[in-house]
Amino acid sequence: MMIKTLWGMVLALMINAVHAASLESIQRNGLIVIGVRDSSPPFSQLDPQTRILKGYDIEFAQGIAKRLNVKPVFKTLESNDRLPWLQQGKVDIVVAVLSRTPEREKLVDFSVGYFVTDTRVLAKKGRFKSEQDLAGAYLAAVNASTGAKLIRQSFAKTKLAEFDDVPETIKALNADIVEGVVDDAPVLAMTLNKMPEAQRQRYAISDFALALEVYAVGIPKGEKTLQAAINRALVEMETSGEAAAIFNRWFGPQSSAPIARIFKISPSRN
Repeated sequence: MMIKTLWGMVLALMINAVHAASLESIQRNGLIVIGVRDSSPPFSQLDPQTRILKGYDIEFAQGIAKRLNVKPVFKTLESNDRLPWLQQGKVDIVVAVLSRTPEREKLVDFSVGYFVTDTRVLAKKGRFKSEQDLAGAYLAAVNASTGAKLIRQSFAKTKLAEFDDVPETIKALNADIVEGVVDDAPVLAMTLNKMPEAQRQRYAISDFALALEVYAVGIPKGEKTLQAAINRALVEMETSGEAAAIFNRWFGPQSSAPIARIFKISPSRN
C-alpha cells in the first residue's frame, strides 16, 4: 500500500513537472519562475550593495510578470543552462540575453524579439579592420553564447576560448591570452566604458558586424498559450512607451552603454 502511495506521489510530481510552464498553472500558482543571468550587464546584474538583480532583461521580465498578474521569481543560471532548464522544467521562461536562432527554435519556442543588436569584436585598436583579420586570430567568447557558436560555425580559421562570463573574457584579453572578445555590441560598449581611462584608450570595438542578433524570451516547446500571452505583454510594453523607457535607462545617451534603438517590438517577429 505504501509503495502504491509513493508511486502515486511520484507520478503526480512528474505530471506537474511536465505542465509546470503552462499559462494556466502559472496563473493558478500566482508566480512565474524566470531564468536570468546575474553577470551580463547592462542586461542583468546583481547589485553588490543591495544584492538585487537589475538591468534591461530584469525590467522586461518584471513587465511580463505584471501583465500576467503573477509574481516574478528569479533563478540565476549560466549561459549553457538556458535551454536545458527550460526543457527540464526548472524555470517557466528564460529572459537572459537569449538570441533566437533556427538551431535553438528546434528545442524551445520564442517570443517576439524585445531587443535587436549585432555581434562585434573588442580588441586592441587596429587589430581587426575587417572580417579577414579574424583568420588565425585567438578570440574569447562566453560559453554557449551565439558569439561562440558563430565563430565555430562561420570562422573555421579562428581559434576560440570560451569562458563563463564577460568579466572572464576581459581578463583574458587584458592578459594577452586572447586577441579579442566576441559579444553583442551593447555588452562590449558597456565593458569598454567601465575600463579605466588608460586601459580604455588601448581598445576599440570593430566597425564591422559579424551577425544580427534578436533577443527573445525562451519558452518551453509547445506552450502556445503562454507564448501568445508573453507576446501580448511585450507588444503592450512597446505601445505604452514602457519598452522605450527601459531602453533609454540602459542604452540611452546618459547610460553606460549608449547605442541607438534600431527596432520596435512588433506583433510580427522582429
